Amino acid sequence: MTTLPADELIALRPVPVARPRRRALAVLGVGAVLAVGGGAGGYAFAHRAGAAHAAEPPRATGDRPVFGVTVDLVVPTVGGIARVCVQPGTVEPFEAADLYAKVSGFLSEQSVDIGSRVEAGQVLARLAVPEADRQVERDAAKVQHADAVVRQMRSRIVGAEAEARSAAATVAVAKLLVKGKGAYRKFREKQLTRLKALNADRAIDAKVVDESEDQYEAAVEAQDAAVEAVTAAEQRLIAATARIEQGRADLEEAQASVRVAAAELERSKVFVGYCVITSPYDGVVTRRSFSRGDFVRSADSGGERVPLFAVERTDKMRVVVQVPDRDVPYTNAGDGATVEIDALPGKPLETVIARVAESEDTATRSMRTEIDLPNADGRLRRGMYGRVTLLLEVGSPDVLTVPSTALAGKTEAGRATLKVVRDGVVRVVPVVVGTDNGIRAEVLSGLLPGESVVVRSSGPADDGTPVTVPGQ
Repeated sequence: MTTLPADELIALRPVPVARPRRRALAVLGVGAVLAVGGGAGGYAFAHRAGAAHAAEPPRATGDRPVFGVTVDLVVPTVGGIARVCVQPGTVEPFEAADLYAKVSGFLSEQSVDIGSRVEAGQVLARLAVPEADRQVERDAAKVQHADAVVRQMRSRIVGAEAEARSAAATVAVAKLLVKGKGAYRKFREKQLTRLKALNADRAIDAKVVDESEDQYEAAVEAQDAAVEAVTAAEQRLIAATARIEQGRADLEEAQASVRVAAAELERSKVFVGYCVITSPYDGVVTRRSFSRGDFVRSADSGGERVPLFAVERTDKMRVVVQVPDRDVPYTNAGDGATVEIDALPGKPLETVIARVAESEDTATRSMRTEIDLPNADGRLRRGMYGRVTLLLEVGSPDVLTVPSTALAGKTEAGRATLKVVRDGVVRVVPVVVGTDNGIRAEVLSGLLPGESVVVRSSGPADDGTPVTVPGQ
């Protein structure tokens, strides 16, 4: 930039026709200062004069300005603005459980206290419930009784099956007897017929015929009795078969009774098992509510529910962050995260988002987001808090960014203007603005890399205004 000599500045500046006398004295003062100070002093005076008369635009003759405006410049930074979300975070255990008593009883044994490290399945306490033990004994006796009934039913079935086989044999014998009696009846019938013929020829006495007729009638009765015996045997077989079916039904009932008794026994054993309180996982005891000898009420007995213990899994912790509505669409599992815990200063933890709720809380218009942190040394404790920075989107590498204060005339459509210095003068250029976080703004078009952008000026810097850069 070229600075005109002081005498030329004075010569170029027109003298007002109707100015107050104070203005004329001021002009004489300017001349005196410029005469003593030379070019540099002339610029200093011009700068002060411009500040004193901010309402007046710089005066120039032709294309030669009277004085320049001091400006601060920046060069655009290459690379877009990363979308980050900074929110407070709270540390919670990865898993936590309140352990209640399922049965009421006296606390007879307690092997842990607050701060005790426990393992999964470790016995923490036992309750004394004698009636539960007696119930197990009663139910075990019921199972034994039901087993005995099953054995009886099986024996009855065996007896009924034997009776059925005997009845079946009797039926077969009776049927054979019917055949024999029938044959004998036919013999007597034929004999009677012959004797009657002989009697008709007077070859034999009538008495012989009468005797034969009696024998025939006896044979008929014997055949009828044999038929009745078959019927009776068949009825006994039917009854034996029915007893078999009844025995089988009774056996099924007895077996069902065994299963019912066994289920009741298992239920009683479950209640006895409730007398033993164990840890669900490896962790630490964070709460103890009772001491040995206290009477503990079951959790479902009504009234206030008080847990015996609280156990937390602490080898891994969760950091819970509530992401505001504006950042919810950009928050996904796997996004980068930096956690800074206030109680552990100077140790930011680089990690990623483990999971998101995929739903906003309608009361707070925020979404629960969780970050998992390893905690092998146990330094992270429930309730700690800090600051969590979520990297939701990486800025585009092809975009330029400038300080937000350099923008002017920004509209909702993303239009704005920037003042740049080209050939020693200010040029106002229209630009398209992208993301603006209030500190820096992305310039999508209208600005070239390496251009000098005006961020501050000592006075009005309209298009075409010559500038002076401090230190140049």
